[in-house]
Amino acid sequence: MELHLISNNDTGLNQEALDEFIEQRKELKKPMTKLAIKKAANLLMKHSFDHQQYMVDRAIVSGWTGLWDVEPQKKATTRATSIEDNLTDDGWAG
Repeated sequence: MELHLISNNDTGLNQEALDEFIEQRKELKKPMTKLAIKKAANLLMKHSFDHQQYMVDRAIVSGWTGLWDVEPQKKATTRATSIEDNLTDDGWAG
């Protein structure tokens, strides 16, 4: 059961991502109700088009039955602190 809301970029809804999530729920034998689809769409529309896809991808890969506002992992740096942090650290001045 695909519920197509207004499906263009003007609404801010990534309909393709939502459809992928609906299909995943069907495959898990946990289909979404019309109300659940509406709530999921409202949650997604709070985020950018690309972030919506990231949220759905993460939910699918993780086997989640819900959508969570997860931030993409930041790239690790080789330094634990920045030079600016080191220069402005006055923790030693007790």
